[in-house]
Amino acid sequence: MSEVIKMEKKALKRCKILEMVKMKQLTQVKAAKLLGISKRQMIRIYKKYLEGGEECLNHGLIGKPGNHKIEAGFKMKVIECYRDNYKGYGSTFASELIYENYGLKVNPQTLRLWLLKEGLWERKKKMPKHRYKRPRKEYFGEMIQMDGSIHDWFGDGKKYCLMNMVDDATNTSFGLFDKGETTEIALKCLYFWIEKYGIPCAIYTDYRNLYYTKREPTIEEQLDGEEKVFTEFGRVCNELGIEMIYANSPQAKGRVERHNGIHQDRLIKLLSLKGIKDCEQANNYLKSEYWDKHNKKFSKKAISDEDMHVPLEKGQNLNEIISFCSKRKISRDYIVRKENKIYQLVKEQKINICPGNKVLVKTWLDGSVHIYKDKVELKFYEVDENGHKIPFSN
Repeated sequence: MSEVIKMEKKALKRCKILEMVKMKQLTQVKAAKLLGISKRQMIRIYKKYLEGGEECLNHGLIGKPGNHKIEAGFKMKVIECYRDNYKGYGSTFASELIYENYGLKVNPQTLRLWLLKEGLWERKKKMPKHRYKRPRKEYFGEMIQMDGSIHDWFGDGKKYCLMNMVDDATNTSFGLFDKGETTEIALKCLYFWIEKYGIPCAIYTDYRNLYYTKREPTIEEQLDGEEKVFTEFGRVCNELGIEMIYANSPQAKGRVERHNGIHQDRLIKLLSLKGIKDCEQANNYLKSEYWDKHNKKFSKKAISDEDMHVPLEKGQNLNEIISFCSKRKISRDYIVRKENKIYQLVKEQKINICPGNKVLVKTWLDGSVHIYKDKVELKFYEVDENGHKIPFSN
């Protein structure tokens, strides 16, 4: 079990699929399709798995910089050169001129992506593409569609959000109400889903700020080894090994959009019949009654009987993972501050701490605050501005 815990999330998903191939539950062709790789690559990876076991699936560059990583300084030089001299030029022509006049060689497509992120270039509108109906996924838990439906759910003229999750293969659904499409309600839905079914392989959402950010990492983040910036929801999914897939249009998330329509028809009437007028009562009704009845009526059997949900690893704490997390530094008087709150670290700890150390401050979904250093939880209590202990704090 210790070996499995050390594996990266992507390797764990590959391991499960390769084990299905080994047990003759899945062909190599279908396995390659699930992993998004070629048949030849599938044969190579499967042979490697049979010879070396699970750990050989880990990427060889773990802990090392990428072979093709571009230095941040070079990127900034190219962007500044474009902004000062070639603003409005196409990426192909601009890349040629930048190389010709300044000796900075950059791929046109790479330059185009940089310019899009910096707001120096906009995608040109094209004629609508001819669309085909996308076939369902074959396995329960292979992909979950997620979307918030803003509507007057309680008939009082006020709009609330139903955060809805729909399994692409079976139509199995779950969701909760909140005042808006917030990170908190998205995390709560994910928590309940994992608690009931396990960790899904992928989640399909739109490009809302809740799920996606195009912000580049700061210098401090880069020094900490963070090459990619995540939203809170994206960070949680990354830690759990859930792939984030983004839809470019509402039509791409057709199944969850259609289910939103079903809820706006049926659920509104049921809430009215039961006299439910607020989110708390509605969420209790959803969890205790509505979703079981809805799934019994609208869910369908997946093409395959195999469940692609992955269970939590031994030692994983779902409360700790699905939380709001931020980095802070320990001050000289062993104080940690967050959102106008002051936390005093006690002297006796399981790990050595000193001023200047970076810690993670995590707020669980139940509102409790927890502070960690090197994955070890620290002891602390809350104080006021004068250093007096606040009763009933952590």
